[in-house]
Amino acid sequence: MAHKDSEQEVCQSVLDFVTEGTYPTSENVIVAEFPASALAKELELLSKAREQVETEITTLSQDNDFDADGWISQAKQLHADIERSRVTAREIVAQHENTNPLQLKVEDAAAKVQLIETEIAFNQAVTHTLEEVQRLCQRLDAGRAVLGEGRVMEAIKTLEATEQAIKKDNLFSNTSVMHVLLENVDELRREIAEYLRARWSEQLNVDGKGGSLTISNDNGHTLEETIAALVHLGMAASCQERFEKDLISTLFEPILLPAVEGYSRGIKMEQSSIRVESESSKASVSELLDRIATVLGFLRQHLPAAISDSFSGSLIPTLSSKVISCWLSSAIPTDLEGLDTFESTLNYVLKFANAIEMFGWHGHEELVSWVNQAPRLWLTRRRVDSLDRVRKVLAASQGVTKQVERVEKEEVSGKDEVLLDNTADDWDASWDDDNEHESTGKHSGNKEDEDVSAWGLDDDSEANITETKPDISVEDDAADAWGWGDEDEEENPQYSQTKSTNGDKSVNGKDSAHHASPREVTLKEQYTVTDIPDSILCIIQQQIKDSEAISKPVHSHSRVVSSGAGLLALPTLILAMFKATASSFYGLKLHSGQMYLYNDSLYLADKVRNLSEEHRLSRLHADIDALEKFGKFAYSKEMRTQRTIVTDLLDGAQGFNQCSEQPFRGECENAVSAVVDRIRDVYKEWEPILSHSALLQSVGSLVSTVINKIIIEVEDLGDISEAQSQQLVLFCNKVSELEDLFVPETTDEGARVPMTAVYVRDWLKFQYLINILESSLADIKFLWLEGELRLEFSPEEVVDLIEALFAESDYRRKAIAEIRRVSRG
Repeated sequence: MAHKDSEQEVCQSVLDFVTEGTYPTSENVIVAEFPASALAKELELLSKAREQVETEITTLSQDNDFDADGWISQAKQLHADIERSRVTAREIVAQHENTNPLQLKVEDAAAKVQLIETEIAFNQAVTHTLEEVQRLCQRLDAGRAVLGEGRVMEAIKTLEATEQAIKKDNLFSNTSVMHVLLENVDELRREIAEYLRARWSEQLNVDGKGGSLTISNDNGHTLEETIAALVHLGMAASCQERFEKDLISTLFEPILLPAVEGYSRGIKMEQSSIRVESESSKASVSELLDRIATVLGFLRQHLPAAISDSFSGSLIPTLSSKVISCWLSSAIPTDLEGLDTFESTLNYVLKFANAIEMFGWHGHEELVSWVNQAPRLWLTRRRVDSLDRVRKVLAASQGVTKQVERVEKEEVSGKDEVLLDNTADDWDASWDDDNEHESTGKHSGNKEDEDVSAWGLDDDSEANITETKPDISVEDDAADAWGWGDEDEEENPQYSQTKSTNGDKSVNGKDSAHHASPREVTLKEQYTVTDIPDSILCIIQQQIKDSEAISKPVHSHSRVVSSGAGLLALPTLILAMFKATASSFYGLKLHSGQMYLYNDSLYLADKVRNLSEEHRLSRLHADIDALEKFGKFAYSKEMRTQRTIVTDLLDGAQGFNQCSEQPFRGECENAVSAVVDRIRDVYKEWEPILSHSALLQSVGSLVSTVINKIIIEVEDLGDISEAQSQQLVLFCNKVSELEDLFVPETTDEGARVPMTAVYVRDWLKFQYLINILESSLADIKFLWLEGELRLEFSPEEVVDLIEALFAESDYRRKAIAEIRRVSRG
């Protein structure tokens, strides 16, 4: 029922819309779909509504007085007119459609006309362009023709005008024609440039092979015109630069002849040409400068100002530098005899500079500056020459040696007299005594005193006794050994004297009964040096001599007088040069070179010290000290090398462990024999070089290194059997055979007592070690209680050796206790 009501509402709503034009107000009707089943109902409603309207119209028409037939007639007439208009419109459309082909023909004809007009305009433009191109090409050809006639400026103007026209004409923009035209312009430019270069070379003919310059203005063209054309084309600078280079290589370098010092080529000058001679000859600086001035004068006279004025910027400075480097620098004398000539040279240089200035040129300021710096340059030349002489001395030396004598005066006390008598032969000379000879006093006593006195390491504040001249401590390194941090304790084996701090005690510990007043003795000794120190000394003496001579009135006019004092600084540099280069020379050319270097350095230092005292040159004191340290360092370096060698050889014994058993016994024997042989070889090698005392000290230092190592290694043995003890004694005795190296050089057989204990530290301790190894416990105890064993060994060292040598027993314990008790007492 509800469904039917809904269809009825929808149909009614449609009818109301058709008849009244109203819209439904119900939302259900608005959103509802028109059902197909209601279509018949709706048509029926519409038919009824239509009939109702027609009825109403008929009723209304009957009530009104209206002529319907007239209206109908008019409507038909109107309809007929409409049909005619429609037919007419169709005809118009048909006619319009028939005119389209004609319109297309018209448009096509118009397009063709426009194309023809465009082609005509293009052809006219091409014709105009070609005519312009032809005109430009004709102008370029005209330029070539003018150039062929030699009127180069007209050709350049034509070129520039043509190029400007090409760039201004819009017809040529971004076209290949423009590139073609520009190529033609460039070609003409090249032709003009080549022509100008050829004319330039013809007018300024520089003949490199013939060494000549010819200036001409033939063919009706002046050089000024050529220069103006070159300037117009921007080629003047490059041509000028090339011309100056040709002048230097063709004229000035043959005159200077930098490869052949002191030689130059002469010049010949004609009306419009100048050339250098083919053969060179010896020439002075003044002659050289005259020749150069002549060439410059020729150039000033014959060259236009446009060319010559530019010489100030390049040619003159370059020429000045070459004159200085090739001639003036080598003209600086290295001796005073050449100062007069050098002064004349300086005056000539100033004269030459003034001549350049008169020509209106600059660039000679370097020459003037060189003259003003003559004092400094002369001093620099002297410095370079001195250092070069040092190098040449070292390079040319053949290692020729000679014996020299050192003489030293010392103040000694009377208790040193016995030492003087025992060691005089070690100095290879006599001790010249100005006072009465006295011979009292004995050698000092305990171990510490012997170490200090033998090696010169005691304190200066303690009492000193002059003995022989042993060297440094064996175990110290280079710096400590030479006392480089302590100038008061600096010692060396050849020039130092050792000191003793034993006071008035004798060997047995008793006071000396004799006290003698100090007296002066003269010590003399021979040692070997090479020829190098004397050569170096000559170089130094020359500087000092010249420094004094240059201040005399004879040289007062010289400009370099102010540098005379500067010569006194050269010895420092000479010694520095020697130190810088000597090590390599001595190491390569001389056997035992470091020892020669040591002797030479100290010998040279001694000679320079004498010079400094003679001429009061306190500034050399630091250099002398440095030279001595340098020599000592060479000695220390050699000693370190030899100590290393003997230590390495002794390492073959492997600490003497199991030295009584094979194969260890053989290795120990080989090691000890190698060490002894090495020390003897070193002794033979150094014997002709070092003084005898220095030789004994140096060899003693090596022996001390060996015995100290043996003592330490024996003390480190925890248990020493009887067989080992016997074998150790044999090894130590083998080393003790080196004692024969320390016998004084004397003809008195009674005085040939070895001085080993003086030169070998711990030598007595080493001998006591041998005694301990081969002695009984009672003997060791006696040596400690009644002898001097306690002066060499500490109680703990003796106890350790006793425990290693002897088995545990009551007697050993008592002996050890007694040793410790006595040491504490």
